[in-house]
Amino acid sequence: MKTIIFVLSFLIASMAFAQDLLVEDPSSLDKIERAGLSLSLQVFRKHAENNQKLFENIVYQSLVNDLDQDLKELQKSDPKLGVGMKYTHRLFDIRWLKSPAAHFELVGVVNRMDRAVFDPGSCGELRLIYRLSYEKQQNGTLVTSRLPLTINTVYLLPAAPGCMTIAKALATLNEKTVKEWATSANLKSVEMNLQAVRWPSTIRGDMGGHAEYIMRVYRALPNGGLKLSPLENTPNLELLRDPAKKKELLSWLLKPENIQALDQGVLNIPEKFLTGKTASFALHGMNRLANRPFDLIFKKEDFASVDYSKLKNIYGASSLRRRLNDMSCVGCHQGRTIAGFHFLGKDSAKTVFANSIFSSQSPHMIEELPRRQKYVEAVLKGQTPDNSRPFSERDPQRPGKMNDYCGLGSEYKAWACASGLKCIPVITPGNNAEIGECLPDSRIAGNPCEPGSISQTANAHKDYLKDALAMSCGNQNHCETTRVGFPGGMCSGGCDNLKVGETCGAIADLYGLNNCLAKKRPFTACLAENTRPGSLQACDEFTPCRSDYICMRTKAGKGACIPPYFLFQLRVDGHPDPL
Repeated sequence: MKTIIFVLSFLIASMAFAQDLLVEDPSSLDKIERAGLSLSLQVFRKHAENNQKLFENIVYQSLVNDLDQDLKELQKSDPKLGVGMKYTHRLFDIRWLKSPAAHFELVGVVNRMDRAVFDPGSCGELRLIYRLSYEKQQNGTLVTSRLPLTINTVYLLPAAPGCMTIAKALATLNEKTVKEWATSANLKSVEMNLQAVRWPSTIRGDMGGHAEYIMRVYRALPNGGLKLSPLENTPNLELLRDPAKKKELLSWLLKPENIQALDQGVLNIPEKFLTGKTASFALHGMNRLANRPFDLIFKKEDFASVDYSKLKNIYGASSLRRRLNDMSCVGCHQGRTIAGFHFLGKDSAKTVFANSIFSSQSPHMIEELPRRQKYVEAVLKGQTPDNSRPFSERDPQRPGKMNDYCGLGSEYKAWACASGLKCIPVITPGNNAEIGECLPDSRIAGNPCEPGSISQTANAHKDYLKDALAMSCGNQNHCETTRVGFPGGMCSGGCDNLKVGETCGAIADLYGLNNCLAKKRPFTACLAENTRPGSLQACDEFTPCRSDYICMRTKAGKGACIPPYFLFQLRVDGHPDPL
């Protein structure tokens, strides 16, 4: 009995400590923001209640204009691309960044002291994360939503007065401590992640849809300006046209100390090899060649000389390149994310249930927090913390849970599934089925039912899913197909006889919903009129969904797995006019 009480006490204490590494409660964040930690004050040194006022600031203007140019370049290369539902390829409306109805809302504060290894001479980072949000009247209805754009402000924690002192000060993240350290630390960078393009599944039925994300990092300058900066460990694809520089990078990577750093997940590639602008593509994440920049630059044979026998997380040339991709911004933001994001923030109570997120953290982040917790605990004890980290996609030190990635080939045999689960190929790159998903023998709602392989093209617009074969969903369920917006297919059924791991949620009628939106009616009304009940996989903060699905909040207040673009806050289209 004493042992049970001790274990429960330890778990409760651990959960409380982990919460201090992350603030996501809307009421707590509102207090922090009102304490002077709005994006406009912290980065642009201007009090602005909306983006129209913020656009008066010259630094913010330059950031918006830079992004506007990126979007115009996308339009030049795609004649089908434009703002609004009338276009088959839909573009982010830049006017939201100048709109009196929109603003940037603080959705998270994150303690990243574990990042000290990437900034020698510091005690890591403190991060404040903001999302683009709006309140807008549409046909007499007040529509409130967030949009798929995050801005991450990164503050470099100083080495003085010592990392232990800082860890103690940040043990409780509230308006007082966050303000103290965000204002005393140096603003290191401003990181932007934006869904710039979305093609609906009615256009890309084989893939279940398509989305493109722009990622930019701006270095903070002493004068308050922002300068476009190289993205961490993200190679410049111009290396493909520069054999000498490509050879130089390969020689640098093959140094024993750099192979060790790569294995431990702490590699820091010199900036001269990196790019200042990049994009990532969804759906199907790392199965798409465009999300694997190191596969485009190097062949497996380039790493034949590496001694893999003493490495912990890298098992051969394939996993070495995967590890490199995983550490790039492109790979990380497509490796077990939520629609290209690792953190989205909890929704306020006023958010309609069909547009509300239950779990704001990606599967990667859910698994990451205990590692970060151990790091900070070691700092508090005056110990040397362990800087090593597993793949963002999967920690091989534990058996895989349902929906976890697992190894099919010998090189990934450490990525094993727990008892009762099998490693099954679902979506694979080309004919190279090295990674599968841990799935049960007896299928439940939410499990995939249309596996296939993706053609490997450097141009993500030309990717297509082939060899799709139906998998059984059992006697009681049927397959919601990829063509109606369920990537990889999704088993579902009625809500009368739910199994363990299932819950009842709402499934949108895609065609009815789109027809309603085309009439420029509020998406809240369109959702209410075009959904039906159906069994879905149950999820929560500790039970993530499979790749390319999100844990949304049901009308009953529970978590249910659904494709992310069924939530309007995660798509660029279907919203009211910004002005």
